Amino acid sequence: MISVIIPYYNPDQNIATEKLLKRAIRSACDSLDGVAAYEILIVNDGSPGDPVLDEFEDKPLIYIRREHNMLGAARNTGIDNASGNLLTFLDADDFYYPGALALCIRKMEESGADLLGFGIKPTSCGSDICNIKSGTPSFSGPMTGNEYMRRYNLFGSACRYLISTSLIKEHGLRFMENSYIEDEEFTPRMMFYSHRYIHTDFPVYAYYIRDGSIITSYSPEKSEQKSRDTLKALRHLIAFRDKHLAEPHDGLNRKISYLAMDHLRRTLRRDDWREAAAKQVENLSALGAFPLRDNGYSLKFKLFSRLSTSRAGLLLLHIAEKRYK
Repeated sequence: MISVIIPYYNPDQNIATEKLLKRAIRSACDSLDGVAAYEILIVNDGSPGDPVLDEFEDKPLIYIRREHNMLGAARNTGIDNASGNLLTFLDADDFYYPGALALCIRKMEESGADLLGFGIKPTSCGSDICNIKSGTPSFSGPMTGNEYMRRYNLFGSACRYLISTSLIKEHGLRFMENSYIEDEEFTPRMMFYSHRYIHTDFPVYAYYIRDGSIITSYSPEKSEQKSRDTLKALRHLIAFRDKHLAEPHDGLNRKISYLAMDHLRRTLRRDDWREAAAKQVENLSALGAFPLRDNGYSLKFKLFSRLSTSRAGLLLLHIAEKRYK
């Protein structure tokens, strides 16, 4: 059985937000009906009201309410209540492309993988479940999760994986709560523990881009919170890596380095970038994550790592980030 965990937060009781949730549920049901036994866990993360879900009375929905503590807490609650041997996360404003998830489930069952990653494709569809061009996914692997992280840049989103529930529960994996970047700390640890990882870039997950979402909205307060959350995630990942130095961990090193670089890139886009960059360089240095260690990752990383060590280099990086953000 597969458990689909959908966190839901609608503080303003917005009808449009509720409609997006229903689209997400519908896409999961359409993807799994006749394919596998499943359950859909909707975790209301402290919204004042409940969505009307009467149209899904004949579907295996589990509805859970909890106090508000952001996306990571809602996902943790879903994990705690999941019964499936497979598990996946679906955000309430996103959806699955028709027919795509079933192909991944079949491949995971055939291969005996403990983790399968699939493609995410942005969409501007605000109401319908959009389709994609027909095609057959090509899968790479199996390989260990650390080997994958060593070869490729790891994108943090936990929504792009089909996960063996035992992988999470045997290692006690949890999301950071009350955080804007809970994925960036959770996903590398999950990947590190995977001994049989399979990947496809075939688009399975439709990521809906909308104004006002957690990702697209901005405020100085949110920017400061993201900085604190990123440093916390880096601190956790470095401590995690140091506990596993006797095992292959070069993939974790790459993820830590890229997360530190991305943190500096966001800082250089700020209007007060000089003071902010100096502060974050100091913070990263205290963690041992700066200067950035170039281990032959990419030309872009090499240039950034070298330029970030001087004031003149930081100025050039600031100009580039403001121009190309």
